[in-house]
Formats: sequence, C-alpha cells, structure tokens
Amino acid sequence: MQKIELKENEETLDLRKVVGKYIGKWPWFVGFVIIFVIIAGIYLRYSVPQYETTTTLKFDKKQTDITGALADLDNLGLGLGNADELKSELAVVSSRPILTKVVENLNLNVQYYHSGEIKDSELFTKIPITAKVISYNDPKKFLSSEYTVKEVKGNDFILHNDEKGDYKGSFNKLLRLDFGTVTLQKTSGVSFLSKYKIVFWNPLEKVKKLEKKIQVNLPDQKAMLMDISIVGTVPEKSEAILNEVTKQYNLDGLKDKNLQAQNTQEFIDKRLEVITRDLSGVENQKEDFQNRNRIVDLQAQAQLALQNTSDNTKLLLQQQAQLDLLNSLQTEASKGSNQLMPSNLGLNPSLEQAISQYNGLLISRNKTLKQATNENPAVIEMNKEISSLKDIVRDNINQQKAAVAASIAQLNGQISSSTGMIEKVPGQSKIYRGIERQQTLKEQLFLFLLQKREENAINLSVNVPKAKIVNPAFTNDIPVSPKKNLILLGAVLLGLLFPFAIFYLYFLWDDKIYSRNDITERTSLGVLADVPSLKDEDSHLVQKNDFSELAEAFRVLVSNLKFILPTKDSAKVIMVTSSVKGEGKTLVSVNLALTLGNKNGRALLIGSDIRNPQIQRYDNEPVKRKGLTEYLYDDSTNVEDLILTSDTNPNCDVIYAGSIPPNPQELLSNGRYKKLIDEVRGKYTYIVIDSAPLMLVSDTLYISDTADATLYVVRSGVSRNILIDFANGLVKESKLTNVSFVINDVSKNAGGYGYGYNYGYGYGYSSEKKKKWWQKIFKK
Repeated sequence: MQKIELKENEETLDLRKVVGKYIGKWPWFVGFVIIFVIIAGIYLRYSVPQYETTTTLKFDKKQTDITGALADLDNLGLGLGNADELKSELAVVSSRPILTKVVENLNLNVQYYHSGEIKDSELFTKIPITAKVISYNDPKKFLSSEYTVKEVKGNDFILHNDEKGDYKGSFNKLLRLDFGTVTLQKTSGVSFLSKYKIVFWNPLEKVKKLEKKIQVNLPDQKAMLMDISIVGTVPEKSEAILNEVTKQYNLDGLKDKNLQAQNTQEFIDKRLEVITRDLSGVENQKEDFQNRNRIVDLQAQAQLALQNTSDNTKLLLQQQAQLDLLNSLQTEASKGSNQLMPSNLGLNPSLEQAISQYNGLLISRNKTLKQATNENPAVIEMNKEISSLKDIVRDNINQQKAAVAASIAQLNGQISSSTGMIEKVPGQSKIYRGIERQQTLKEQLFLFLLQKREENAINLSVNVPKAKIVNPAFTNDIPVSPKKNLILLGAVLLGLLFPFAIFYLYFLWDDKIYSRNDITERTSLGVLADVPSLKDEDSHLVQKNDFSELAEAFRVLVSNLKFILPTKDSAKVIMVTSSVKGEGKTLVSVNLALTLGNKNGRALLIGSDIRNPQIQRYDNEPVKRKGLTEYLYDDSTNVEDLILTSDTNPNCDVIYAGSIPPNPQELLSNGRYKKLIDEVRGKYTYIVIDSAPLMLVSDTLYISDTADATLYVVRSGVSRNILIDFANGLVKESKLTNVSFVINDVSKNAGGYGYGYNYGYGYGYSSEKKKKWWQKIFKK
C-alpha cells in the first residue's frame, strides 16, 4: 500500500494569488468607482464654487533729504519708514474700525438669496428688493434672522419667518420685525423672483466673519507691496469689499496725517492772536514817543554810537525770540493733560526730535484706545512712555531756556558796555531804540508764525493716499473650491479603496478552502479531482453517455484513482469520508460508484454512515430498505438480500445503510463489516464505502482498515483550513492510509484549475446556458 509522507509547508507570500483575489472582484471595484464618481459629480453640480479675489497696494518710502520750508512734509504720514512699519500695517488693514465702515457702507449686514430646489444662490447685483436695518432691539443678543418674501402685490409685500410667522409691510415704509426695525425698497428694472430670501445679520457678526475671511500678505517687503485677498461665492461682492477696504484704509491714513497738522494750526492761530496784540501795543508806544519828543530820525544821530552795538543787537533779538517760543512751549508742556505739542518751530534739533517722538506716540496711543481700554497692557505701557517723553521735553526746554538766558545776559552786557560809549547821545535815543527793538522782535515772530501757518495749510491740503492701488480688486476665473479634478480623483481613489478595505477584511478573516491551491499549501497529500458546483435544476447524478461537467469531473477522478490504488485481483475498496456533514461526501460516493461501474467491471456502493444515511436521497423510490445495519446485528441476514441494482447504471449495485441503530460503534467493530467486504470482494471490481464524517463521530475509524484508498472530501467555500490540519493529524497517527483529497462544489472562478470551461469538447454538448452580459458580471 502506498505510504504518504507529510511535509511542513512554509508560508510564503504569493503576490500573484493575492492580486488575483482582488482582480476577480473587479466588477465591485468598477461599481464603487462609478458610484463615488456619480456622488462627486452630484456634489460638484450642486456645491457653490468659491472664488479668490485679490487687490495689491504699494507704499512709498519716506524721503530723508527734505530741507528748508518743506521739512514739515516729513511728518505728513506720506509713505512708510521701513519694512517693519509695513508689517504693522497688516493689522490696520483688517482692523475692526475699518471693517465696520466697510459693512456699514456696503450694507453687508443684509444678504439676499434666490432659493432653488437644492441650493440657494446669493445675490449682490440686480437685487429686486433691497433692505436696510434702521435699528436693533437688542444688538448684543441678536445674531441673525431669515425671512422669505412670500408675496408681493403692488407696493405691499409679506415676509415669512419659520418661527415668527408672517409680517405684512409696504415698500419705503418702516417695518417692525422681531429683532428691530427695517425698511424695504423695490429696485426698478429688476424682475421679482418667486423664491427670494433676505437674511439680516448683526453687523458685529459680519465684521467678525470678514476678519476671518480677509487675508493680508506681503509678497515682497523690499518692494513695499501688500496683497489683500478674500474668498467668496459672489465675485462682484468680494471685489466691492476689497475696494471699500482699500478706500477706508486710505481715508484712515489721511485722517491720522491731518490730525497733527490740525493741532499745529490751532496752536499757531492762538499765538498769532497774542503776537498781534503785542505788536499793536509796541507800535502805539512808538508813535506816542515820537509825537511827544518830536523825533523824526534818530538813526543819523546815533549811527556812529550804535554801529558797535549793531551786531550784538541782532543776536539779542534772535535769542529773545527763542526765549519767547520756549516760554510758550513750556506753558503747553506744563499742562496736566496729554495734548499734541507744536513741532518744527525752528528750535534746537534735539528738542524738536523729542517733541516729534512724543506726538507720534500720543497719536498711536489714541488710535489704540479706539479698540482697547485704558487697562490694556499696551495702553499702560504707552502712557508710561508718553509721560517719560514729556519729562524729557520739559528738561530740554529748561536746558534751552538756561542756554538762551545766559546768551541774552552776555549780549546785554556787551550792549551796556557799548552804550556807555555814547553818553552824549540823548536819552531819547535809548528809549527809542528800546521801542524799536520790541517792535522788530514782535514783527519777526509774527512773520515766522505766518510762514509756518501757510506751510501747515499746504500740508492739510495735500490729500495724497497712504497707499497706491497697483491692482484694483479682481477675481480669478478658476474657483479655489471645489477643485473638480481633485474631487474626481479622490472619488476614484475612494471607489477603489472602499471595496479594497472590505475585501481585505473579508479575505483576512476568511479561512475557507476554495481551490486545490488552498490544500496543497497546507499538506503534501494529493488532490485527485475538482467536482464542479451544481445548481438545483442540474442533474446530481452521472448519467449514461453523460458529457456534463459533473461527469467529466468524475472521469478525471477515476483516472487519477488508478495511480494510487494497489494492483490486486480482488475488488479495490475506496472509502469516501469528510470532516463534517454537508461537504458532499455522499454525492462523491454515489457518482464515483456510478462512474466506476461499467461493462468491464461492476461497482458496489455501501452506505456505511448508519447514523445519518443519505444514499437513499438519490434513489428514484426512497423507501425504507434493509441494509448494512441489519447485516451487522443479524447473523442470519444474507448479503444477496441487501444488494440492489441502481436504476441509473445497471453495472452499479447498492447496499443501503438500513435502519438507524442505537449502538453504531459496536456494530461496526463486531467484525461483521470486514466479513461483508470479504464476501463481496470477489464479485466486484470496485467497492465504494460512503462513511460517516470523521470530526463528528469515530465510526469511520473502525472500518478504515478495510479501504485500499481513502478519498477525503472538502467543500469549496464551506470547509475551513483547520480541517486540512485535522486530516493531516489522522494520517500522521496512521488512522487513515493512502489518503487523497477531492474538492466538491468548486465554482468557475475559484483558484487552481476551476471550471472556467465546458466539457463539450468536440461532441457539441454544453450544459451551461448562454447568459446575458450583466449576469456574467455579477456572477463573478
């Protein structure tokens, strides 16, 4: 008898097999891809595209070489000092005060929609009905409210709210709604749409949304450029928003620039009023002195005496003018409140620089207070710096006054020394020159202030925008969202990954046997045949002159059996078994016996599964007959009385299992089963034993020694891999000998050889009906 040796099979990754599993499921992959692409197409069809709108600003750098009367233009705010200042402007562009103006001017707190069947389309231009919020009941609690224009008749309309109901109103008249008071206007020349929706928002909420949507970037700091962008569904609306933002930003810059110039103007006007009064008084005093003393021209009389003091007098006038300005400036600096100080008055450069820094920091502090409170850490820090700079200004004024006073004292001493040299000049000359000196001083100061007032007026009239608009707001034609190509690619990938994940999990947990490859990977035992899967309407028995797939499969099995059966004169005994019930053991037994029985040798089928006999299912008249059980427990039973000839094949006889006994193990082990085999061995060429499943009961092991070969049946798609290990164990323990596998119920798409073909050959027979294309696809 043939001895089969088992070997341990190493687990290796068969890439071709793995890929083949998924390729076999290609209709599912195609189906899911189509489904996901359709879903993506529906999403693209009904999603609202988002477009990016951009505008570009350019800033000019401050000029540092301005001299003379135009020196004050350096403080107009025209241009920025460096790139760091440009970075600080990023926050200014998207600041709440500017965005609040944008929302107010464009009425962005009211949105208009045309309601469609699936999606709503926002309107910005060609709006049939416009609305404006007059007042809010409680702005802090109000977020938004949506209304539908339900009906329009002439000058009347009806607004519908899902929660509050209907509101009746008239165009161009106040209408009180649940959140406040509004007014609606009808746009001439624009037809009214049947489905029209108006959404009212809290302006603060729209400002918050704009803060998130508006993006400000610096593409090139050295080039002093700034890009402002926004993404929205309505390009016209986005362009209007960006244009209004740049407009409000420039207006804010002009306002800051003019603030300091206006304060300087007020200071000069006040000083001119004082100097005008002083100059008028000096001129009146001079006129009165000339009238009383009948003085016409003291110049000729005192020319020689005053020649020596001329230069000193000029210097003294300049110093006194400086002292007067310093006194006035000291008065302003001594005030308790923080106010802007006049600058560019021709004082000492260090003092002018300190005043300029003080004014600049004070303006920044005031702008910050618009968006913050006095308790803000930045404001507190600025207040400290302002106080420190004010002390520095005061100290500089005191130092300058001390220096000017010392210079005046020195000049007066020199003039007094010169005056002693002209004692002969009448005393009137001395008094007259004093009056002229005061007159000249006041005139110079008056002319100086007039000049500064004109320069400041020029500054106020120059309305140069803070930033130049290089590119007005424009919208890209290609939407930034949704990205059609990316979404379609994602849909295809999801359509492939989704079924892949499902099949991966399925294959991961699937431990069933499908083909001979699954068996040969786990054992060295041979596989003799693949029995094809049968439908209910197909014949389950091999008929005479049968060319079906079933018949051809069993012819292959018979041919392969000849290579493992021993050569002997008596009948060759073939035992057919399986691990569990339902694997097709009886089907194989019956058809094997029908195939083996022919004119050259008869075959006998013995139903040895006396616990659950199944052979009678294939009998045309399944009546209760005597069988193996009666023979095993009744010694008087004659074998000839049990043998019946098959109606399907006259060369095949059958011994049924008979009655179901209470003690099958005792009956099979009493020795009479072997005696039965010996009795019939000489009459038949082949004996086929239909035994009981091995994993459920041990009955088969009692009769296994009578078999020359054992066919172990497994069912494709039902039997698990662990059953192969169970069969290997039986062979290793020598409980079964000369074992080979038969795979039952193999589908056409199973791995291995499979049954992807018909067995018609040249005979022209085919058991498979022609299927439609869609049936072939989903059969896979």
